[in-house]
Amino acid sequence: MKLSLCLDLLYLEIGPTGPVFADTEKLLAGMDLARKTGIDTVEFWDWYGRDWKRLLEKKKELGLNVSAICAKDRGNLDDPSKLDEALAGLKETLEVAEQFECPNVIVTAGTNSAADHEEHKKAIIAGLKKMAPLAEKAGITLILEPISGEYFTDSEEAFDIIRQVESPRVRLLYDIFHFQCMEGNIIQTVTENIGKIGHFHAASVPGRNEITGGELNYPTVIHAIEESGYQGCFGLEYLPTAGKEESVLACKALFEKSL
Repeated sequence: MKLSLCLDLLYLEIGPTGPVFADTEKLLAGMDLARKTGIDTVEFWDWYGRDWKRLLEKKKELGLNVSAICAKDRGNLDDPSKLDEALAGLKETLEVAEQFECPNVIVTAGTNSAADHEEHKKAIIAGLKKMAPLAEKAGITLILEPISGEYFTDSEEAFDIIRQVESPRVRLLYDIFHFQCMEGNIIQTVTENIGKIGHFHAASVPGRNEITGGELNYPTVIHAIEESGYQGCFGLEYLPTAGKEESVLACKALFEKSL
């Protein structure tokens, strides 16, 4: 299992009118920080709207790996009328992911705000089944991320969707922060479903801060994931409460000690 540093949340700021998301310059700074702290794998959310070619140049310059990026026009799987838009966005994203040699592309389901839950589930499954051949052809894995407060309310349904899609290139992004907020029972759920998980995100609960604090015993969680045989990335996706370098080094030390 390898450590991956999510740059977006690390550089997110809260301004007078709400969140201020990281721009290209901050992502470039995050790549430098990863290299400085001895982390060779990073991830970021949106490639579109950023100067992704500069990010690609920096990746090559520093010899970094990119573990995951988000699909353009994601979050539309629960709405059949937006599926064509989501498919077009995915095709663009897969081309960019190939240039980054990025193995994973993140997709999300949607909000489930205006339709019957079961109908939304059918739409999500149908959408992923149409996306799967594109990912299979590209040799890239789609990782479906359930987010607390949106469509999913537990992991059981999320894993059921992965089962029904039946593609080796469709897996779940198990965000420990989100699933602790939804249901808890992290270690049992993870170990029973490890074959359906393609990527992890981690942050403390509550607060979504460093994994060195909060209500979760991250050393035990990390050790259990390692013992399960999982060989993918464990992504630090959190809001730092200390200086970024100090914060990342503390999380990295905890991760390494827990293996």
